Amino acid sequence: MIPLLELREVTVRFGTQAAVRDVSLALQPGAALGLVGESGSGKSTLLRVLLRLQDVASGQILMDGAEITTARSARLRALRCDVQVVFQNPHSALNPRLYVHDAVAEPLQIQGGLSRTRLRARIDGLLEDVGLGEEFLWRYPHELSGGQKQRVCIARALAPGPRALLLDEPTSALDVSVQAQIIDLLRRLRARHQLAFLFISHNLAVVQLLCEEVAVLRQGAGGGARPGCPGAARAGA
Repeated sequence: MIPLLELREVTVRFGTQAAVRDVSLALQPGAALGLVGESGSGKSTLLRVLLRLQDVASGQILMDGAEITTARSARLRALRCDVQVVFQNPHSALNPRLYVHDAVAEPLQIQGGLSRTRLRARIDGLLEDVGLGEEFLWRYPHELSGGQKQRVCIARALAPGPRALLLDEPTSALDVSVQAQIIDLLRRLRARHQLAFLFISHNLAVVQLLCEEVAVLRQGAGGGARPGCPGAARAGA
């Protein structure tokens, strides 16, 4: 099967320092891959690489088998419809000046093609998907709890109809009881929308609940793959 997203021997440098070095990994359609490692191992850097928000010093980035390492403009727009991200901190991920309605509507408006009636129906459906009613439409982020904010972030990520979600420690900023609710929500959404997940975390218990495979980054810039993990990241010294 051709991977939905793939990195081949990717190295990222900041100045003379290698943040990640010779890392390869593959995310299959519909699969859930956990990416774990200590702080500073390069997990979030790899996420930015997959979104083409970070250039690579060497190596290849592929989507559906086609190289996108240097893709620009329309090709990147298509990529970002298919691959969306949910960030670690929902408190800083939402514009404090935008209503929930406007935050979720923004990616749909960028895509275009929806009438006002269909746009509202789509927003209502997305909020229902993440367990929020229409009473949340005209609230500002400061009027929401941490868990509610993260649900809005997930709804916004689902808006373009992606095939994959890149999840950068999406529960670490939440209370333990709320973490369980968000994990359960993500499991249900993955099944309902047939999504692939790349789940970045340092919490192996959470990864175990969501992922079938685990890739391990070690020694800062990556020092090897966890044995016995199909599709695991490989990092050469």
